[in-house]
Amino acid sequence: MHKGIVFAFGCGFASAMMSTSGQSGSGLGVLLANFAMFPIIMIGLARGTKSTAIAALAGVVAVTTFSSIFAGGIYGFTIGIPSWLLVRYGLMNRANPSGSVEWYPVGNALAKLAGYGAIAIAIAAIANMESEGGFRGAVEHLLDKLFTSRLGGSDVERSLLVDRTVEFFPGIAVAGWLLLISINAILAQGILTRRGVQVRPTPNYSRLEAPEWLYWAWVGSAILTLFGGPHATYIGFNLVIIFTAPFFFIGLGIIHLLVKNLSLPILALSAVYIFIVILGWPMLAVAGLGFFEQWLGLRKKYCGTRS
Repeated sequence: MHKGIVFAFGCGFASAMMSTSGQSGSGLGVLLANFAMFPIIMIGLARGTKSTAIAALAGVVAVTTFSSIFAGGIYGFTIGIPSWLLVRYGLMNRANPSGSVEWYPVGNALAKLAGYGAIAIAIAAIANMESEGGFRGAVEHLLDKLFTSRLGGSDVERSLLVDRTVEFFPGIAVAGWLLLISINAILAQGILTRRGVQVRPTPNYSRLEAPEWLYWAWVGSAILTLFGGPHATYIGFNLVIIFTAPFFFIGLGIIHLLVKNLSLPILALSAVYIFIVILGWPMLAVAGLGFFEQWLGLRKKYCGTRS
């Protein structure tokens, strides 16, 4: 019992150190910061939600002690709470009448984390309603400060860069955060499975499905984007990006299944990822594939799996 608590505290401390290392600006520091969730998620998937809560709390205390209360709050909101939510939904299960165990769908957990990110955007928008330029103005000011400290350059170049990124920055930031959570969780589950200490069997990520409410959230955000005022349009557009992210993961799962029927599946997958990274726009096609899978039924048609 005491060993488990100490281990959880150690994971939380390690997460805090990894998170704060990103402030150095070095490549290694940024890389470690991207995996700051990993120790908390891994201890949670191995030992349960209580260990996750202890590790997350230890991380918040450590970041607050070595940095500031504000940094500790940001850590808790972006790393501690989401890690706990992921473990909670990841380990949630129920017994079927047949005696088998039904685990909470990974797609539903991913959608709820997207909803968490959307709530964060909504709160930030409300908090900056009275700011000059509203939420968009606050984001523009944040980007200007960020680019000034990290990139430098002339005022004209910096202003042009801000104008190019401000429209979609909040949504892309949350979508990237969601990607990091997914990568950390998959790595943690993979390591635990290899060592044989996992609590939940590794899910089949190729069979991710979106809950119905995610479609309605996407449609509602799209309507807000098309018919809202200037401020509402900005918020709605970024919410569309956030609610599109889970469909991107579903689309990737479909592609993984489909390429298995090819003679060189690894080469085909490599080409897909290269196109996504280099061109960018194929991400929209992948997300569209995930969005319309409910009606297309490609997994059932070509792979014999439930769509």
